Amino acid sequence: MTTVLDASAATRLWHDAERLLDSGLPEAAETAYRQLLADPDLAPAAHLRLSLIASDRQRHREAVDHALAACAKRVRDPQLLKGIARRLFHLGEVHAGLACALDPSIAQGSDARLQAEMGKLLANHYLPVAALQLLERARAGGFRDPGLDYLSGLCRMYAGDADGARRDLEAALAAAPTLAPAMRALTKLGPSAPGEDRLARIDAMLEVLGDSHEQAPILHYARFAELDRGDDTARAWAALSRAMELRRRQVRYDAAADQALFDFLCGTTPTPVPAEAGAAADGPRPVFIVGMPRSGTTLLERLLGNHPDVHDAGELHDFTRQLRWCADLAGPQYLDLPLAQRAEGIDFAELGRRYLDRTRWRARGRAVYTDKLPANVINVSYIARALPQARILHMVRGPMDTCFSNLKEWFAGIYPHSYHQQEMADHFRNYRRLMAHWRALYPE
Repeated sequence: MTTVLDASAATRLWHDAERLLDSGLPEAAETAYRQLLADPDLAPAAHLRLSLIASDRQRHREAVDHALAACAKRVRDPQLLKGIARRLFHLGEVHAGLACALDPSIAQGSDARLQAEMGKLLANHYLPVAALQLLERARAGGFRDPGLDYLSGLCRMYAGDADGARRDLEAALAAAPTLAPAMRALTKLGPSAPGEDRLARIDAMLEVLGDSHEQAPILHYARFAELDRGDDTARAWAALSRAMELRRRQVRYDAAADQALFDFLCGTTPTPVPAEAGAAADGPRPVFIVGMPRSGTTLLERLLGNHPDVHDAGELHDFTRQLRWCADLAGPQYLDLPLAQRAEGIDFAELGRRYLDRTRWRARGRAVYTDKLPANVINVSYIARALPQARILHMVRGPMDTCFSNLKEWFAGIYPHSYHQQEMADHFRNYRRLMAHWRALYPE
């Protein structure tokens, strides 16, 4: 039975819990926070603290559930909502995190800096339309920062507003002339404007920053793009080689761990699940588009998205996030060997239900929505068992074209195998071996 505390007692208990947590006594602090869950004002903050404690103690399910409870019981405290939103996005609960970030106390408030912070959070999680709402509100409120202009430019680029993206990216560079990501984004929007020597601008930025700067690889990729566009093959290859070399020094890639994961997956022979055991047919249905990055998955999604019954939802990480919840194992937003090993013992029907509960909102009233995350190639077996009625479309492109297209791209925090030719080739061979295994298991 939960004891209801009066306001002064609840406040004292909150300060006691905070002191215990700061003193390195999480178990005692946890007991105190749990006593506050019946208090309507302090419950959201208590759930947030309990979520953090659960993560520290390797209780992943509990961490997620407390974060969701904090969202469900939220009060209109902008700073608290910011903390809950960040926690939810960190744990992969995008829909709930979005509700907190776009709460009227933030979106319609007067704190321009907070709106900019939440806009950045949404932009970093590939929600460009929602991010732009907050970024524009922050700008209207007087917040000025080249980083805001850069993010606004990226969001406009993803939303298909090329002219608006150029305007914002150039504004970012005018305020911060060595902002390398803004220059790289400009190269993605197409050729230089008439009279502009973009290559000279890139070289000038490299001259200022030097190759030891953390953003130097981005500029070498931008330099490659400009030279390649002009068919200056020799100089383009030199620029790309330098870009890959510098980028490879920055990323952590464990080729042995990658190999071990593929070996494990190729050795699995799960019992087939009949289609009638899948999730109910009512409601929007997902279509998974998988394949190597840069193999045409985006093109396929856009083609399908032109159909009136299909919404292209983009690259979603929800499946692996819900796989982690079912396995009660914290970790990155991609499959790794510990998760793959534990996943064989989960309840796949529950995984299917949780995935649908967290993604169907993206259908926007359409009958079908696409989940275009290339890395889901390693989740095919789990998808087939959790969602037997879903469709999986595997996009294939020529090996040389695929690998080269990966090598010439700067990826933000993903695909660490793509900065060295031998590592790229090894990964591609493993991918083809795994897809052959999936086809043998799931020929339909």
